[in-house]
Amino acid sequence: MRETMDRAWLAEAVELARELAHAYLIEPSEENVQFIAGAMDPQLLSLIGTGKHEFYADIASFFEGLERDQQEAQGVVFEILDEYYEPRPIGCDSCLVIGTLWVRERPDRPKPLLVEMDTRFTIVFRREGGRWLLTHLHHSTPNLDQRRDEYYPKTATEQANAALEYSKALERRAELDSMTELLNHAAFEKHVAAALIEGAEDNAFFMIDLDNFKTVNDTLGHPEGDRVIDEFADVLEQVFPRDALVGRMGGDEFAVFSTNPLSADDAEAKARELIETWCDRSAQRAVELGCSVGIVRVVRGRTFFDLYRAADQALYASKGNGKACFSW
Repeated sequence: MRETMDRAWLAEAVELARELAHAYLIEPSEENVQFIAGAMDPQLLSLIGTGKHEFYADIASFFEGLERDQQEAQGVVFEILDEYYEPRPIGCDSCLVIGTLWVRERPDRPKPLLVEMDTRFTIVFRREGGRWLLTHLHHSTPNLDQRRDEYYPKTATEQANAALEYSKALERRAELDSMTELLNHAAFEKHVAAALIEGAEDNAFFMIDLDNFKTVNDTLGHPEGDRVIDEFADVLEQVFPRDALVGRMGGDEFAVFSTNPLSADDAEAKARELIETWCDRSAQRAVELGCSVGIVRVVRGRTFFDLYRAADQALYASKGNGKACFSW
């Protein structure tokens, strides 16, 4: 064995690498498959391809994969647009050939889109019996999400995260009432139902309705009615700043679900605070406004509709008791 590798041997390695690439890509005939098989080291072969599944630790598994590959790509022919090969000696009886292949599908009829691959490879050859044997091949494609001069796909990751945040923002926006930015009816129901499934118990469910709101719309107009709705939403968020789901159920009807257990005394204190705060806020209006509240205690096993119906009945009782009050 030579102590140093001469250029003739390296040139042979480059030519063999080129012939293997052409045999595999351009004309995968039975004759070329036999040529590829004859160039491989039967004892030490390992190959890694461009597909995630293309990891072969021996010649038998490679040819199983090659057979499936040929069946899938039947009728597909590639042309090599550009190729580059560079040899590197490793000791006295082995060498590397590194390079690039730019290939494109060559269809038998026009197609709007063509398969095109810009690939890189590393081949390890071992010298035996006066010829080179392919011992290892690693064929890869660049990460298209990774921009030039980036060492990991930072830009694509940032763009994906931004798109995810935007999607989440749209999802959150879809849950909000367009006027008040409280939860809309569907979102309120969804979140309360989820809390009940998780076992919420001893929480409080409030139904609230504005008193004399129709008079505002009839005498002062709908724009003023919209301002009243928006202002009442602010009061609700002031009285229930945390540990509560607050929603607009439609028109001048609102609902609140305490996300933590709330005693009867605390629930009534919240109802009083809401009524008094709203009455104080509305004292200077041309139309006397108040709010009525129905409260129901959350018991395990009740559904959203059970609570909604019971709280609505309590609210109706408050209306019958003179408005601007609460009932259970």
